[in-house]
Amino acid sequence: MGFMKNINQIFKTNTSLMDHPEVEELIVYCRELEGEVTQKKIDDTYNKEEIYLQVLKDIYESCGKTLEDQKTSDRFREIPPVDFKMAIVNLKKYLEVVQKLYGFTL
Repeated sequence: MGFMKNINQIFKTNTSLMDHPEVEELIVYCRELEGEVTQKKIDDTYNKEEIYLQVLKDIYESCGKTLEDQKTSDRFREIPPVDFKMAIVNLKKYLEVVQKLYGFTL
């Protein structure tokens, strides 16, 4: 969007225009829209934080599961050992999908 001027900046050369009923109505409407835009920015910020938190939780749980699988395969030789390279490849794929899905870059 660019730099947004406030109402007083727009009418600084002719403040008497602000006294017209239609302009007053427009000013009230603009202020309401400014409030909605600000609220949307706040909501988007919290929404992104929730997404990032969920991604981190998924990664953390996946790491724990992978390490637990490694312990299990060490104890019971019939279970194939954990392929850590494949685990990292899958983690990277997951992060690529998440970044496309939620529109952020890593």
